[in-house]
Amino acid sequence: MPYPPETLAGKDMMRRGREIAAMIRALAPGWVLMLTLALILPLPLLAQDGAGLTGAGGWQGKDTPGEAARGYDDIMDDVNAVIDAMRDAAPERGSAEAGPGERAGGARAGDGGSGRMAASPRAEASGAPALGTPRGLAPEDITPNAPQPQGPAQHSPVVVELFTAQGCAACPPADDLLADLARGGDVLALSWNVDYWDYLGWPDPFARPAFSKRQKGYNVAAGSRMLFTPQIIVGGQRAINLPRPADLMEAVKAERAEPDHVAIDTRSTGPRREIALTPLGKLPRSIAVRLVRYLPYREVEVGAGENAGRVLGMRNIVAASEVLAMWDGRAVMRMTVTLGAGKAADLPEDTRHAILVQHQQGDLPGEIFAAIPLD
Repeated sequence: MPYPPETLAGKDMMRRGREIAAMIRALAPGWVLMLTLALILPLPLLAQDGAGLTGAGGWQGKDTPGEAARGYDDIMDDVNAVIDAMRDAAPERGSAEAGPGERAGGARAGDGGSGRMAASPRAEASGAPALGTPRGLAPEDITPNAPQPQGPAQHSPVVVELFTAQGCAACPPADDLLADLARGGDVLALSWNVDYWDYLGWPDPFARPAFSKRQKGYNVAAGSRMLFTPQIIVGGQRAINLPRPADLMEAVKAERAEPDHVAIDTRSTGPRREIALTPLGKLPRSIAVRLVRYLPYREVEVGAGENAGRVLGMRNIVAASEVLAMWDGRAVMRMTVTLGAGKAADLPEDTRHAILVQHQQGDLPGEIFAAIPLD
């Protein structure tokens, strides 16, 4: 039955209160004062829909109190400590820490299978909003349970996406954090360079409008009008704004613990990869099978903007991305991908490739059900 206006107003107030509390928890203690001032005064702290960005994408990275003003070396000490702790905490394959339906370990080209599923989107310790199924998905868009295939399978790597820019003063520590994370075999780390920083005078050579659109799609799907740089998305559903090592570790551990939902089987013949996707449970009926091409490592000397004079090292830089097919998740899907063909012919020889199996409604990306590197 319909709620009276005062009840609806109360529910809306409670929802907004939870969102504000979540944002405060996501920030370092020194940022609470900044947030309070932003709520009272019309300070340009937040960039909405990519417009009205401040010199650091809505959050100043070099002249602000708290965590962002700490020395670069101190931040990287935390990064290294957390990465070591994350690797030590990762459960071994078949260990007692792996619960029903869990399989630890990484997935590489030629492995028997991999896949991920999250039972439901949820907010992480960072307090940032959980991402996932875009609003408007009807219950009839979900398929019934499918039988599990027999045979060994490996856990899909956790996909960690960083939205960054070479013109962003707050981004280099996040770039280094992603670079350390990329060395782990059970994480597929991808760096998407956004183009809305180019106006400061340094045109980022890796930035693409489509990458900015992808970041905006994540935030729109979550009901957020704010764009943060840097921002990390874990598994397509956990957002971490201005990522700190502890928050990232918590999100990766939570995503790693989720059971599988799609199995990926691959077979290699020269540059050709034969891929089979098998549903292991409930799936939305709008799933994008996306091919991502990325560069393993590049160093760039920045000539202008906030990072002028710095040499930035970046890993797993996305160079191109395209949807190969849309899948309804009802039956096994098979396809063949030829590495180095098509658009990849114009990319450097060291270009690498990965497949993402991701819920997508229109331009709104959602939960990543499975991923696998192809080389």
